[in-house]
Amino acid sequence: MQTNVIETGKWERDLEIEVPAERMSKEMSSALRTYQKRLEVPGFRKGKVPLNLIEQRYGPAIRSGVIEDLLPKLLQEATQTAGINPAGTPRITKLEHEPGSALNFTASLDIWPEVELDSYEGLDISRVVHEITDDEMDEQLAELRNRQATERSVERALEKGDVLIADLQRLDDNGEPVEGDRYEERYFHVGNAEAPSPEFEEALVGINAGEERTIDFTYRDDLPNEELAGKEEHFLVTAREVRERSLPELDDEFAKDVGEQFENLDQLKDHVREQMTQRWDFMARQQMRGELMDGLLEKHEIEFPEGLIANYLESIRRERESQAQGQGQQAGQDHDHDHDHDHDHDHDHDHDHDHDHDHDHDHESEDRLAKFSDEERQSGERRLKSYLLMEALRSKITVEVSDEEFDTYLEGRAGEMGLSAEDLKRSPRVGDLRRDLEEDKIFEQLESTANITEKKV
Repeated sequence: MQTNVIETGKWERDLEIEVPAERMSKEMSSALRTYQKRLEVPGFRKGKVPLNLIEQRYGPAIRSGVIEDLLPKLLQEATQTAGINPAGTPRITKLEHEPGSALNFTASLDIWPEVELDSYEGLDISRVVHEITDDEMDEQLAELRNRQATERSVERALEKGDVLIADLQRLDDNGEPVEGDRYEERYFHVGNAEAPSPEFEEALVGINAGEERTIDFTYRDDLPNEELAGKEEHFLVTAREVRERSLPELDDEFAKDVGEQFENLDQLKDHVREQMTQRWDFMARQQMRGELMDGLLEKHEIEFPEGLIANYLESIRRERESQAQGQGQQAGQDHDHDHDHDHDHDHDHDHDHDHDHDHDHDHESEDRLAKFSDEERQSGERRLKSYLLMEALRSKITVEVSDEEFDTYLEGRAGEMGLSAEDLKRSPRVGDLRRDLEEDKIFEQLESTANITEKKV
């Protein structure tokens, strides 16, 4: 196979590839024999249809399939031979093949830019320093008390802070029940600031068990589910039970109820303070790393093809849409439970004709980028540049991760995810997690040479 590399831009390449006729004939013969084994034609036993008859009747379709199946392998061979690291999937822009002849095609592709590191030591950054206040401690302890609250049924009207168990029937704009939109025994902690619609919960106040009430309300504008955000709704609410919530006393018994590892309230407070300190330390590290990357970005001018940023932004958008769908389903449930609780490779080729359907890749990339806001594009470019800088740092800064270190790291991450370390070690993400730990060590080395100013907040 012959491969000719043409530089069409700083980070764009065309590969002109010729696959010998002999190889194409072998591939075609192999496909014909495979087809022969399963083909049934009247007058012939299965598997005994003559190859020349198969080629006569089905040759173009089989040849099309052979080329379609062969292209990914050929592209991989060509990029490896040329020493090229594609950024995304190559685009077939020209393809010619006649029976018995060589296959000729052209693939256009973007390549990953190479970053030449300038100085990366002695960067100026700040470290956030925060002392946990008594008010912050009180807030966290109040949240713990809220989680440990007990409930008892009461025979009185609902007040803020109470719990309501109720049935809901969605109504249309004319006040008629919407079929299939009835929800029974839903749980509402009335007065929760995080409720999908404070207006709805406000309208529940004063209701008694056994009472029906029609409520018109609007969802909060800032709900993650865009279909619900700001939407007007109508529900018939039938109250089943009003419950009064009681908060536990803040004492040693409360501490023991929170966790068996706590013998008294002081131990619980120490634990809460330690957790809050760890969260602030984590935020401080994240800020320092952000400032380190900002400093590196200022020192290095990084360019990359528009096709690369377009691919990246499209992948981010697909991921967000997928997450939004999941959140939408959850928000729909949460409105009923939270109102219960308180949220390219695309190529069209005609194998018998020369064609060039991707002749203007630059305009294509511009059109794809036009779908994104300036803010999205700037954010995407920054993340891509940060990735390229980190890859360059990997080649300059040597870090080692021992098996013991990685096991300890996995245990910590597994705890965050609610998994066991063994499950995480067997997951497809284990390679990414090792890279994360390596990045942590690279940042630690950058921090060790940085000029750090403490900033109290």
